[in-house]
Amino acid sequence: MRLKVLGSSSAGNCYILESDAEALIIEAGLPFKEVKIALDFNISKIVGLICTHRHKDHSGFVAEYERAGIPVFKPYDGMKDMDLQGGAGFIIQAFPNRDKDGKWLHGNGDGTECPCYGFYVQHPDIGSLVYATDAEYIRWRFKGINHILVEANYSKDLVSDIPEKRRHVLTGHMEIGTTCEFLKANNNSGLRNVILLHLSGDSADAGNFMVKAKKVVDCPVYVARKGLEVDLRLVPF
Repeated sequence: MRLKVLGSSSAGNCYILESDAEALIIEAGLPFKEVKIALDFNISKIVGLICTHRHKDHSGFVAEYERAGIPVFKPYDGMKDMDLQGGAGFIIQAFPNRDKDGKWLHGNGDGTECPCYGFYVQHPDIGSLVYATDAEYIRWRFKGINHILVEANYSKDLVSDIPEKRRHVLTGHMEIGTTCEFLKANNNSGLRNVILLHLSGDSADAGNFMVKAKKVVDCPVYVARKGLEVDLRLVPF
């Protein structure tokens, strides 16, 4: 099974976990036609779509999947479980990115809280995978995780001094230092891959972020960019 990155930014987020027989879509921030192209139009292998929250760069094209009859898991709309198509090998659990007092760790433009979830995904081909983005931090820990896809949105040293821009970046997104703390806390001998997600166009340094992440984990580290593909199979390791 491979991870395919179609987009990982405020312009649109979309990822595919794809094997010969199955494809799970993560986020619907890009038109469905781009997923079709990435799958060589074999959309019959799509077992479902999972979305973290209702902002357009993550779920703006959900309706296109629903019209195509593809199961969509939107825990932010109160959904508790997901029925996948075709007896899929995926097991998916959503977890809320809240602080210990229940406050959501992502926000809307008007300052209100935005319910946002992460996903713990299991499949025989890849073992276990965590996907988490658009949160100031993640308080959960994942024992023996094999793959981590996590936001590394900005560096506090690169954030604009313009108040409105600064507030937008600092509210509801993860700073690289916080990302590295999460990676360090979840590092283990079975960790195979780390993919850094959703880097800010103005407040991130991809090369520097990779260097920092590599210091706290014992596996390859990638920065998610359009066109990136990563082999997630546990075998032949």
